[in-house]
Amino acid sequence: MPKKNKKSIFEIVVAWPFRIIFFVIRVSLLTGIIIGGWYMLQTVGILTVNVPVTGASMLPTLPEEGYVGFQRYYQNEILEKVLPQSVQKGDIVVFENERTHKELKEQNKESTGFVKRVIAIEGDAVEIKDGLVYVNGQKTPEKYTLKPRSTFGGTEIQDCRSIKVEKGKVFVLGDNRKISMDSRQIGLVPIADILFYIPFEKQTDRFGKNWRDPSHDFDTEHESLFDTKLFIQLLNNERIKQNLNKLQYQPKLEKSAHLRAEKMLEFDEFDSKAIKSGYTMKRAMSDAGYSNIVYGEFPMLGYYDAQELFDAFLVQPGAREFLLNEDYDEIGVSTFVGELNECPVQVVVQHLAGYVPPNYGAGEIQNFKDAISKMQDVQPGWQRLESFEEFYQEHKSDVDRINEIIAIRISRFEKIINQMEANKWLTEEQNQWIKNDIQLSQEQNAIADKLNK
Repeated sequence: MPKKNKKSIFEIVVAWPFRIIFFVIRVSLLTGIIIGGWYMLQTVGILTVNVPVTGASMLPTLPEEGYVGFQRYYQNEILEKVLPQSVQKGDIVVFENERTHKELKEQNKESTGFVKRVIAIEGDAVEIKDGLVYVNGQKTPEKYTLKPRSTFGGTEIQDCRSIKVEKGKVFVLGDNRKISMDSRQIGLVPIADILFYIPFEKQTDRFGKNWRDPSHDFDTEHESLFDTKLFIQLLNNERIKQNLNKLQYQPKLEKSAHLRAEKMLEFDEFDSKAIKSGYTMKRAMSDAGYSNIVYGEFPMLGYYDAQELFDAFLVQPGAREFLLNEDYDEIGVSTFVGELNECPVQVVVQHLAGYVPPNYGAGEIQNFKDAISKMQDVQPGWQRLESFEEFYQEHKSDVDRINEIIAIRISRFEKIINQMEANKWLTEEQNQWIKNDIQLSQEQNAIADKLNK
């Protein structure tokens, strides 16, 4: 029987396991080198990470749907010594935190983070005013925004209130300022929350063709950008789609809207009840020489153009129902540029009005006819008292007054009945007659009781 070779046993028992372990180590090191190299290439931008982009908040720079290549951003002190990285103004960043997760969840969107542009970094002073962004007191030309003068404050960062960017944080905005949720609503963003970025200097070749010429962005400061005719056209097109009548433009409603806009800014009050100013839409319409049966107003703050305001109204709670109300047939719009708390602002006020026939019930008209009939029954008796010379001279003022009251009431009721039968709304004067008739009726009865004693 042949003997086993000691060398073979050694290779089986000792050498091969070491070879396997060494092989695994070599593969692991190679894999680590590949992964590390791949990571480094993503970091320096030679390779990019495709990040999903959804929504219109970064128009016109990024698409509404699709994938965009980003550099990976890291927070590592050791790597930073080898490959220095820093987020600068103009960079586009992707970041995630609890606030973004919450907002995306409420919108039923995947939690892939927010994509925004860095406008200011730590130490910078930022202010939003008159639709523009000021960084360290200087107006910022922004060729990448969808529209000029389209930046307005939010819940976290309000208009005309300068803030200083804290250490380790950045101030971000979307390029489509009117619809973007960004630092204005969620506050400053910690740099530690940034996952990916595109340096500003690498954007021109990729996205520059989508940007505007900003050379005239500051020409229209403190001026309205609103095109009333275009807005009415957009609104009427939508009403036609909904099988509603087109609204006719009414200059008197434009005047009443302007009067209300002035009071809104003067008193910092945008509620239709006008408790502070006491100057309601009804008063404004009266001062403009206009009246109607159904009317309402809707104000909006901001430097909107016609398309933006129309789009905003369609998603504003209650606005769509207001603008598409079938009872309205006339409209007036006023844009007023003024100051609110020493901050430039534009308010757009819409006044809509229409006529709806009263369609009185037969019983309502009959009540007035019955009242006339009763007074006509007693009227001759009170008139005959004038023929009783002695009695009449003794009670002349009362007899004349009761006959006057009856004549007034009959005359007024006849006019009210004519208005009702024509299916027209009662005038303010006629409504006042109805209110005053209670007093006249009581006076008539009191005189009658006195004369009958």
